[in-house]
Amino acid sequence: MSHARSQHPNAVLTPKGRKKMVDCVLRRRWTIEATAERFQVDAKTVTKWRNRFLAEGVAGLQDRSSRPHRSPNKTPEAQCQRVIELRKKRRWGAEHIGHEVRLAPSTVQSILTRAGLGRLDRGDRATASEPVHRYQRDRPGELVHVDVKKLAGIPDGGGWRIHGRLDGPDHTGAGYRYIHSVIDDRTRVAYSEILDDEKGHTAAGFWRRAHAWFAAMGITIERVLSDNGACYRSNAWRSALEDTGVVHKRTRPYRPQTNGKIERFHRILLEEWAYIRDWHSETERHLAYDGFLHFYNHHRSHGALGWATPIETLNRFLGDNVPGGHI
Repeated sequence: MSHARSQHPNAVLTPKGRKKMVDCVLRRRWTIEATAERFQVDAKTVTKWRNRFLAEGVAGLQDRSSRPHRSPNKTPEAQCQRVIELRKKRRWGAEHIGHEVRLAPSTVQSILTRAGLGRLDRGDRATASEPVHRYQRDRPGELVHVDVKKLAGIPDGGGWRIHGRLDGPDHTGAGYRYIHSVIDDRTRVAYSEILDDEKGHTAAGFWRRAHAWFAAMGITIERVLSDNGACYRSNAWRSALEDTGVVHKRTRPYRPQTNGKIERFHRILLEEWAYIRDWHSETERHLAYDGFLHFYNHHRSHGALGWATPIETLNRFLGDNVPGGHI
């Protein structure tokens, strides 16, 4: 049994069996062909083990790695490290990383698996079990998506990720922050703010700032899609939409996937900004937010955009005639 457990996976014989085979040739003077027939192997196999025994003795009959001495097509180590770096830093999937480093997704996945990074936490994917039906509007501003993501605050000195969990769910007393976001359906250009609540007047003020920001980018918003949250049913929100001349549409109840683009944007925020490192204060995390939004809009490629960035996609639609030049 011990031989069976330690035997090389490609070996026909154990080292002990190879010794018997070699003895038949060298001591008993059997022919190569007869020995091969006796041990039910190819004549080349008998010759190989005989020659190894003559050159190295019994040690030459031991198992060896089947890995080739040279691998001309092996992915360069620097490229492998880049794959690992992107996984750890950005938490991207194999397809996205493959686009960035010019490797097949299967190759990227193999590199990640060898590095122990083959699986990612699924995050907040409430609709992962349902089939995805993708759609995309024809022009920027035809439809934008709006939503709020609730996020636990971080006390000075760091939260439970640094110090561990204590008794209560909110033992830090840091409260919550609310990420209000708007994303354009066609280009994925996004505007977002971290605010203190999700009340109607807060959402209305955010909408006015977002609307002005999109207008400065050259995008005229026609319709906005939201869920049925209280802030989007408020009089303040209704007045803000009337003031900006935008039609309001709501998702069907209990169907958050209808607003899937904003849900996906918020998941990107969680995976690539909020939980990408252990923050030591809410101020530290907040200061990093503007930088991440710039990265998202200007430098983060999207598979749904043909691996272009949101700003590149917007520039193409505007014919590069963005106010003030390229964004």
